[in-house]
Amino acid sequence: MNKYSKLFLATLLSIIGLFFAFKGENLDELSYHMVRVDITGITLASILLILSCFVRAFRWQLLLRPFDHITFSQVFGATMVGYFGNGVLAFRLGELLKAYSVTKNNKKINLMQSFGTVIIERILDVGAVIAIFALLIPWFPFDDKYIKYGAFGFTGITLIIIFSLYLAIKYSWINKIKGYKIFKSKHGQKLLLSFDSLFEGLTILNRTDSSLQIISSSIVLWSIYFIETIILIKACGLDLGVIDAGIILFLGSIAIGIPALPGSAGTYDAGIKYSLIIVFGIASERALNYAIISHAVAYFPLLIIGFFYFLIGNVSLTEIKRIESVK
Repeated sequence: MNKYSKLFLATLLSIIGLFFAFKGENLDELSYHMVRVDITGITLASILLILSCFVRAFRWQLLLRPFDHITFSQVFGATMVGYFGNGVLAFRLGELLKAYSVTKNNKKINLMQSFGTVIIERILDVGAVIAIFALLIPWFPFDDKYIKYGAFGFTGITLIIIFSLYLAIKYSWINKIKGYKIFKSKHGQKLLLSFDSLFEGLTILNRTDSSLQIISSSIVLWSIYFIETIILIKACGLDLGVIDAGIILFLGSIAIGIPALPGSAGTYDAGIKYSLIIVFGIASERALNYAIISHAVAYFPLLIIGFFYFLIGNVSLTEIKRIESVK
């Protein structure tokens, strides 16, 4: 599938999501709930989200350490540039932009090695999401078949990907494909070199002595997300408990991963709205209000800070196009 087909599919999913998110809504009622949101809670949730970026940057710094000791300020700046990229660019190009930003002036680590560590980051995150699901199984709303299929589908696909990666690392698949004819040409050699660098990044957990710190930082990171979810629930006036917050966090993590336009426009809002309606019986306008508020808190603070780091990082549009061609 070429990039135009992907863009068409992402746009279509976002439009469908926005349609179902706002379908049949009373905008006056929605406005009534939005103006009554607790600003103190929104502010606190935003601060926690920004705090989580420091934890995420620290974890990534640990993953990069076997390649080079990159300063925390550089890693944090690249992390925020990545959020900016995901907020304004399609196809989650922010992940590659993040990897590029930290290697731009570093000769010890290349783009694909860095991108491999970013992939490991995402694997750690989906692992945390699956752990949350496992903890919530006794209370999970399996009565709704769509939520049940979505939860088990996400978990099953993730476990298959992780297991495949484990096999690739254990049996050194990269070494087995080196003899293929396709990699004998000049372009094939360049492609193989990229694969080899990416594989180095993916196997970084085998070469780090900071495994305990990486796991601990992941726990802290997702604890912050959990607390932030509780605060936003209260700020929006929803009468939900701690277990309910965990369910929302899990379902929201799935919704935000659905391919869509930058910022998960439409898909996140529709997913969260109908989850709240179906699982907890929340009124439509109040459910959409929470979806919009939580989406805005997760989007705008990081976009603004990321834009600042994007500007001072001197990443040009030409370089973004070059990164896009890599993906």
